[in-house]
Amino acid sequence: MNLRDLKYLVALADHKHFGRAATACFVSQPTLSTQIKKLEDELGVPLVERAPRKVMLTPAGREAAMRARGIVAEVEQMKEAARRSQDPEAGTVRLGIFPTLAPYLLPHVVPRIRERFP
Repeated sequence: MNLRDLKYLVALADHKHFGRAATACFVSQPTLSTQIKKLEDELGVPLVERAPRKVMLTPAGREAAMRARGIVAEVEQMKEAARRSQDPEAGTVRLGIFPTLAPYLLPHVVPRIRERFP
């Protein structure tokens, strides 16, 4: 099992169609289907109910997809943290402001922030 296989499972759960999931993952449909089958073999349970023109996840498939989605998100967060560590000024700036004051203050504050942190 590897991260790529988990991404394939998440794409299949999102698209509910082997062809569209394969397109989203930039692979051929047979490649995606083979990797999902290998994942099923490794886990020892069917993850997908295959029917003509329809894909449904089994209960085990839904659970696996949910966990895979979390793992993929964690890996993306890890990559983002690594990128941020190389440039400490990179990242997102969040401002909290009262809605009644925002129209008056933000036009003055935001340009200065963008100037300082392009």
